[in-house]
Formats: sequence, C-alpha cells, structure tokens
Amino acid sequence: MPRPVDIVIDFLKEQQTRGLEHVTLDDEAREFLNHLVKQRHAPAKKTEEIPTTPTPEKIPEPQRVVPTLQLASGSKSEQLEHLKKQLADWPQRHGLDSMREKLVFSFGNPDASIMLVGESPGLQDENSGVPFSGPAGEKFDAILKAMGLLRSDVYLTYLVKFRPSMPRQTTNNRTPSPAEIAAFLPTLAQEVSIIKPKLIMTLGTTPSVALCGGTTLEKLRGQWHQWNEIPVRASESPSLLLTASNPKKREVWEDMLAVMEHLAMPINDKQRGYFQK
Repeated sequence: MPRPVDIVIDFLKEQQTRGLEHVTLDDEAREFLNHLVKQRHAPAKKTEEIPTTPTPEKIPEPQRVVPTLQLASGSKSEQLEHLKKQLADWPQRHGLDSMREKLVFSFGNPDASIMLVGESPGLQDENSGVPFSGPAGEKFDAILKAMGLLRSDVYLTYLVKFRPSMPRQTTNNRTPSPAEIAAFLPTLAQEVSIIKPKLIMTLGTTPSVALCGGTTLEKLRGQWHQWNEIPVRASESPSLLLTASNPKKREVWEDMLAVMEHLAMPINDKQRGYFQK
C-alpha cells in the first residue's frame, strides 16, 4: 500500500510534466503536509508481528454516480446542448467560486464508441473553448490518427468543465480539488447516459482515480475497470506525451491497442510495432 508521502510525490511529478513550476496549497493541503512531517519525526511504535499470508491489493470499485441535471428529450446532440446550457452558470449556483467563468464542454461525435475523459481545461482550452487544444491536443490527435481515427470519430470531454482558478493566475493551471471533482461527477454521468459509449478512456491520474478508484495511475493501468456499467481504461494525460520517452509512449500506445482490441478494430503489424525502438 503506498505511503501518503508517495502519493504526494506522484502528484507533484505529474504537475511537473505539465509544465507547472508552482503548486498552490489551500489550508487543508498545508495541514496534511504538516501531518506528514510530524509522522516522519515521531518515534516508531513497536508492534507485535503477526504472520499473514500476502494477498494482492484490490482496488475498490467506485460507487455508481447518479446524474442530477435535467435530461431533455430529443436527439443526442439536442440533449447535450441542453446540458451545456444548464452548465453555463452552474459553478456559481452551487457555490464553486474556485472555478473560472468560461465553460469548456466537449467536442466530437455524440454516437462515438469511445469517450475520452481528461482532467480539466487548461489555458489553451479556455482560450479556444475546445477540449484538448494546443500542443498536447495535437500530439493526442496524432495518436488518434495512428489508431485510424479522427477527433470527429470520438467524444472528448473533461471531468471538470471549467478551468480551476488560483490567485494571480496567468498561464499556470492547477489540479481540481476533491470537492470540485465530486461536484462534476454527476455531470459526467449525465454525458455517459446520453452518449452511451462502448468504453471510456480516462487520461491522467485525476479522472482515472475518480472513475476507477485506487490511488495512483500506475496501479490502474493495464486492466479494465467499470464505471456506471461502462468499461474504463486508464491512461496518461496527453500533456505527458510532449516530453515522454519512447518507453512511456509505448505504454500509452498499449492502452490504445487494448481499446482497439476491445472494439474489434483492425490492427496491422505496423500499428503493433509503434514506439518499440
């Protein structure tokens, strides 16, 4: 089982790969870090060792999330448009003053088999109003192309639909808080109920842990999970691909191959060999 300090280190490393040089801490985070420091300097407690049989760590299945926003009638596109309108002033009405004002909703095919869920909008997404914008989005488009897909073939969305705010914010981004994630999970459940994808791919630690449970992305990768009765595959954030080594890119590509196999998509030898050298 990972130590709390290991979870903090994993989080900080992921932020570093996204280009963040500073991380803003709220009072709750500072209290948690102070607790870790006190634990480190506290004398170790002597406990009686009881022989046990090692058992594999089991990742708890997250509970089903029930949609809470009103679902309109009509086509999938009409239902999504209705959902988008409801979200326009949603954070303010629910007391989430930690969100910026511009909604970044979704992009892609309402009838898609694959639904891709990222963490939250960054600066470039906020400027364009489109998820997965900028260099990281271009890199992810190249991954889709290697699968034989276009953006218009899949459905792209974020777990949190607004860019999380922070003091004196310019180009820097921050990870959504647990409260922000919990507030937006019913909205994502609403999207899933409309799209009805054959599978979901979570991109990055935050959406992967939110939908699949567990504590780290590494423990979730390489297997199938379930969320609201939909198969889920956890993978890396597209921003990581900008600086990732070939072995790390290969890990991401293996997630894509697993998705292609799950959907019985054709896979040729060239595709199977990407990033192996």
